[in-house]
Amino acid sequence: ENLYRQLEALISITSILPLRHPLPPMRGWAISPDFGVLLISEILRNKPRLVLELGSGVSTLLTAYCLEKAGRGRVISFDHDEKYCVQSRERIREHGLGDIAEIVHAPLGEVQLNQESWDWYDTARIDPGVKIDLLVVDGPPGQIQDLSRYPALPLLREYLSDDAVILLDDAGRPDETIILEMWAREFPDFVQECIPAEKGAVVLRRAQ
Repeated sequence: ENLYRQLEALISITSILPLRHPLPPMRGWAISPDFGVLLISEILRNKPRLVLELGSGVSTLLTAYCLEKAGRGRVISFDHDEKYCVQSRERIREHGLGDIAEIVHAPLGEVQLNQESWDWYDTARIDPGVKIDLLVVDGPPGQIQDLSRYPALPLLREYLSDDAVILLDDAGRPDETIILEMWAREFPDFVQECIPAEKGAVVLRRAQ
């Protein structure tokens, strides 16, 4: 049943987006096709001007193609792994999306948050004047530290636009379940919507 759902989602992706080059595999560490469909739906519905992605990969390609289709917007993707950044930039070039997508090498460094230390992307690389309309949280990897993606909302909230949407991948994992509980307590102005997906997905929107 899951295989059918993923194939169905992949067919939707390839029918909606005008791909100019084969996509990388959507298995393993990559986003699953069903999360890709969720990402595409949010972008085509809301037409964000700026997408910030934590963790680059096939999702960067899908986002850039969607923004191209929507006729506006750009995506900035942070990745802590320099080798993977080089690979992601090459894929962006192959697909002809260099005017829309930017891969930023953002090594992880220690930050203090809630009297605890976290390894996190260098937020100094974010222009303080920008407003993020869509935040895609798919990094850092879970093996980096416990609750590795928790800092995303506390550290990036100030950069979010009034109508910003947050997508969290891998929401079915125990760590992400705890993170969502922490976010719900600390940021009650965001409503969480659980989306059935292979790895679990949650959409966060500001309460109306």
